[in-house]
Amino acid sequence: MKTIQIFLRSLPWLIIMALIVWIAIPTKSSEKPALTIKRSAILREVEAMGKLELVKYNFKEITELTELSEEFLTIFKLGPDSKIALISMGEAVGCLDLSMMNAEDVVLEGDTLYIQLPHPEICYYKLDMEKTEIYSLQTNPLKDEGAFVQRAYRQAEREIKEAALASGILDQTRNNAIIILKPMLERMSGRTVVFRERPDSVRIRLD
Repeated sequence: MKTIQIFLRSLPWLIIMALIVWIAIPTKSSEKPALTIKRSAILREVEAMGKLELVKYNFKEITELTELSEEFLTIFKLGPDSKIALISMGEAVGCLDLSMMNAEDVVLEGDTLYIQLPHPEICYYKLDMEKTEIYSLQTNPLKDEGAFVQRAYRQAEREIKEAALASGILDQTRNNAIIILKPMLERMSGRTVVFRERPDSVRIRLD
């Protein structure tokens, strides 16, 4: 009987101690931790891709070049005009230089990640010399034939660049970038990715 009385007197203290222990020990939550996004981490992942080649256009062109011979006292020419016709084949490649991105190009607003990609560029354009042929050639014996032929090759390369731009290679490069990068960046971030236009002018690499 005495033991029961002691227990009953101690019971309030035992309840208080149990409550203190229950509050002090953290309980496991069934909720998933909130997803945190580090812009710098995403930026590093994108920059690591470097120069991303996204489209290649192949061209076959006919290039004609004429160099008029000098005239002597407007009476007669010092030899015939130099003329060449090339059947040239070449390619132009469009890319994005992702190493040009910086922290301001990645902005998180709510559940949406806004990204400004670099402008599309023509990374390079070149002739395929094995498939480029001289169709016809007439040169002035008083002129340097080799230098004239090289001028024709350079002209053919410029025409490949111009044909690529006229064919919309920059727009195609950007479209392909969005198709490739959007799902990848959404998996990385867990957010909806929206690409924004850059306010600065278009930059084309031609060197």
